[in-house]
Amino acid sequence: MLLCCPLPSSPPDYTVDGITVPAVNASASRDSSGAVHISFVNLDATKKITINTTLQDVEYKTVQGRMVTSLRFNDYNSFEQPGKIKVAAFNGARKQGDRLVAELPPLSVVVLTLKK
Repeated sequence: MLLCCPLPSSPPDYTVDGITVPAVNASASRDSSGAVHISFVNLDATKKITINTTLQDVEYKTVQGRMVTSLRFNDYNSFEQPGKIKVAAFNGARKQGDRLVAELPPLSVVVLTLKK
């Protein structure tokens, strides 16, 4: 089941080479066990972005995260350098009252799993 994306009403913009786009993209879904998975992408190359939002119709007690990140947009893994882009645990998200708060690092893809 696809859920509404949990972004603030006016997420920050990111401008590069005269082109402006939303700095954060998100998608959310609920799996058959009831866990909610939220993916965030922070396009900003220099700034962390804080997400602070309420999730409607989502009951959860725990937040776990993983992230994919690198130092530069154009990094890629190759046979010669297989570890430029890595998956790591993400500990920058928490439940704060009825709100989800996440600190997205620059150039990151973060996936959160919310469970009851």
